Amino acid sequence: MNDPFLQALGSVGYLPAAVLRLHSTEGLYSGQCDIEPGRGVLVAFATYLAGFPPSGNDVDVSVSIRARGKAMSWERDFGGHCTTSHLTYDENRKCVREDFGAISIWLRPAWQNDALHIEIHRLTIFGILMPAFALPRSRTREWQDAQGRFRFDVSARAPGLGLLIRYRGWLTPDHTMQGAG
Repeated sequence: MNDPFLQALGSVGYLPAAVLRLHSTEGLYSGQCDIEPGRGVLVAFATYLAGFPPSGNDVDVSVSIRARGKAMSWERDFGGHCTTSHLTYDENRKCVREDFGAISIWLRPAWQNDALHIEIHRLTIFGILMPAFALPRSRTREWQDAQGRFRFDVSARAPGLGLLIRYRGWLTPDHTMQGAG
């Protein structure tokens, strides 16, 4: 499996086991998270286009990760609200492209301070490139907690609009699908 995040990072020997496992193994992961969407009509429209979930605390979450040729499919189920994205490695930009319906974002991962930090590098909506000043700012990070669980804190803020979405929580592997793809 060629996970786009691992391709963008290059060397991955420093990644903790839980982060490396999620990014290198097809399978089903489950846990819990808190979801905080932003406020306002424009924010609601943007999060609707991306298929992001509604607000909630201690929401059961599962993520199914599968290889689809050179792409990865991440199917997230936030307490019954499903969001699917497709990820590929953009060799020209040396980053990850993630497609959520009408929205495509290019993500640049970097390992810093014992966490994988992911920044938004580029964005298109309905195929239209957004100017750099309009790019959402991300404080997304992934790490391994003291219990050995994969932890995530995904967030994006848009200039002039504020918070678009933030969801944070943990995942553990349910099982690994051998030979899938």
